[in-house]
Amino acid sequence: MVGNPVWFAHAVAFAAAFFLAIIVTPAVRKYAVRWKLGDKPNGRKINTNMIPHLGGIALVVGTTGGILLYDFLTHGTTELLQVARVVAPGVALIVALGLVDDMRNLRAIEKLVVQIVAALLIAISGLSLLTGIAPFDASPVLVVLVTSIFIVGMSSSTNLIDGHDGLATGISIISAAGFAVVAGNIGAQVLVVLSLALAGACLGFLIFNFPPGKIFMGDNGSMFLGTMLAVVACGLTGFRPDIHTLAGVALIMGIPIIDAMLAVVRRITMRSPLFRADSLHMHHVLRQSGYTPRQTLAVLYTMQIFLCALGVMVVFGFTVPAVLGGAFALASSATFLRLMVASRQSGGRVAADIAAASMPIKSSMQTTVSPQRRSVGS
Repeated sequence: MVGNPVWFAHAVAFAAAFFLAIIVTPAVRKYAVRWKLGDKPNGRKINTNMIPHLGGIALVVGTTGGILLYDFLTHGTTELLQVARVVAPGVALIVALGLVDDMRNLRAIEKLVVQIVAALLIAISGLSLLTGIAPFDASPVLVVLVTSIFIVGMSSSTNLIDGHDGLATGISIISAAGFAVVAGNIGAQVLVVLSLALAGACLGFLIFNFPPGKIFMGDNGSMFLGTMLAVVACGLTGFRPDIHTLAGVALIMGIPIIDAMLAVVRRITMRSPLFRADSLHMHHVLRQSGYTPRQTLAVLYTMQIFLCALGVMVVFGFTVPAVLGGAFALASSATFLRLMVASRQSGGRVAADIAAASMPIKSSMQTTVSPQRRSVGS
C-alpha cells in the first residue's frame, strides 16, 4: 500500500459500503414496490401488507463497492485479486439464485442443488475450511467436501434466521465485526476488508430493515451474507489452521448455526419433512412467547455478542471460553427446543408459560421497550 495507512483504507472500505447501502436501498425498494416484488402475508408471516424484499441487492452493491474502493486506495493487491477470482463465480451464482427465488419462489430442492454447485465452485477453486488436523487436511477430497457442506450450511442457516426484521442483518454485523477483530490481529488484511465491507453494508441496510422494517433483504441477501461469512471463516482457518480457529469461527457464527441445528433436530424429532418451512425458529418462539420485535432482537443480539466474544478469545488459544461457549450453546439449544416443542403442541400457549419461567430477561425489557405493530419478515 502506498501513501495510505492501513487503518484509513479499512475505514474507507467500511464507510463506502455503509453509504452505498444507504443510497441503494431506497432505490431498490422503490423498484420492488412498483413491480410488486415482496413478501405477502401468509401463515408464517405477521406482516399485513406486502413488504418489498430485494434489499439484498443493496447489500451486494455496498459490500462490492467497499472492497473495490479499498483495492483502488491500495493500488491493487495480488492477494485480494486472488480471493476475488476464487469466490466471485460461486458468490455470483448464489446471488442470482436468490434473485430468481425472490421472484419465482423456487422449491427447496432446486435451491439446494444450486447452492451445492456454487459451494463446489468456491471449494474447488482453492478456498478451504481447515481444521489443523494433519490427516484430515491432507485429503483434498475431504477438504472440498467439508468446505462445500460448510458453505451450503452457512448460506442456508443465514437464510433461515431471516424471518424477522433486522435479525439476519444484525447477526451478520456482529459476526463480521468478530471476524474483523480476529483477522486484524493475525495480519489477514484481505479478510479484514471483506469483513468490514460486509459489516458496513449490513449497517447501512439495517437502518431500513430494523423493526418495523420498510424492506427485507430476501433470499438473495440472506444467502449472500451467509456465503460471504463462510468465505471469511474459511479464509481464517486457512490463515491459521488449528482446532482453536475452527471452534472460534463456529462460536462467532453461533446463532445461525444453533438455529439451523435446532431446525434439523426438531424436524426429525417431530417427524416433519426436513425441507418444509415452519414457524418454529428461535425468533418465532420468542414472538409466540410474548416478546415484542425489538425485545426478540435484543435477546438474540445479546446471545450472538456473547458467543462472538467467546469465539474471538478461543481463536487466540483460550480453552475456558471454548468450554463456556459450548455449554452456553447446549443450554440455549435445550431451552429453545423445549419452547419449539411446546409451541408445536399448543399453538404457543405452553411456550409462553415456559418462557416466563426460563427467560426472566423478558420482564425487565417489557418496561422499557414498547410493542411494535409488526414483527416477522421473510
